[in-house]
Amino acid sequence: MPEKKNPIIIIDGTLYLYYYYYGLRHLNNNSEKPFSAIWGMLKMISYLFKRYRNSKKFIVVFDSFKKTFRKEIFEPYKSNRSPMPNSLYIQIQPLFDILQDIGIKIISIPGIEADDIIGSLSYQLQQKGETILIVSHDKDMIQLVTHNINIFHKKDNYIITPKTIKKKYGIQPKEFIDFLALMGDSSDNIPGVPKIGIKTALTLLHTFSNIKNIYYNIEKIPFLTLRNAKNIAIQLKNHKEIAFLSYQLAEIKLDIPIHITSQEISLKKHCFKNLLNAFKDYNNFK
Repeated sequence: MPEKKNPIIIIDGTLYLYYYYYGLRHLNNNSEKPFSAIWGMLKMISYLFKRYRNSKKFIVVFDSFKKTFRKEIFEPYKSNRSPMPNSLYIQIQPLFDILQDIGIKIISIPGIEADDIIGSLSYQLQQKGETILIVSHDKDMIQLVTHNINIFHKKDNYIITPKTIKKKYGIQPKEFIDFLALMGDSSDNIPGVPKIGIKTALTLLHTFSNIKNIYYNIEKIPFLTLRNAKNIAIQLKNHKEIAFLSYQLAEIKLDIPIHITSQEISLKKHCFKNLLNAFKDYNNFK
């Protein structure tokens, strides 16, 4: 499927901060200041500028690192993650300054996760007739995909569309929430239903479409041609509350009010030149 022309580019900034920090961990600038996250982000943006040379609207979204509603309803949510290293923390403000100098819009809302900002913003822009390309390799984002909202998986360099999701998983993008709710997500500490893995979760969704229908038809599960079907039904019955809690944790919000104008997310003239200059200046920053 050909890529959409001139999409609004929304970058999962928090994900790539960590991705480049750890991927290029020992990279310093000429003054021996930590440089990995900045260098990686700027290289990625430079690549996107070239690949989508006719796209003039860019947004980078970051977590605010304040307590969110998911943490309120489930304290262990993301508790497996270490505090941000100081050598990454000190790169954030210089990166923000560079992005603002280039003219790229930064969005971060206290107490709101970047995923929820990206989801809400994408759907609001879609309703205005825009096409959106989310730059991320976070599997949670799959639930957001529509005909007009695609994902660019920068890590492996491919585009995720409804067609590619259907081909790989046999489910619709929206059903990916149910998929994560059933099998859990260790990266975010979403518990899921114990002993239900990828294959079982997909079989249940292929049969019943979503988690509500699974529980509505739970008496039919022991008779499915599914290994350990009786035990799976028991697991589902015993962990119903956890399954629906996991759904709440996995579901990305689409209703966060975000008010931005077209002008705010439009790149400045000479943005690519400004990017190269900013990169060069910070590399020599003392």
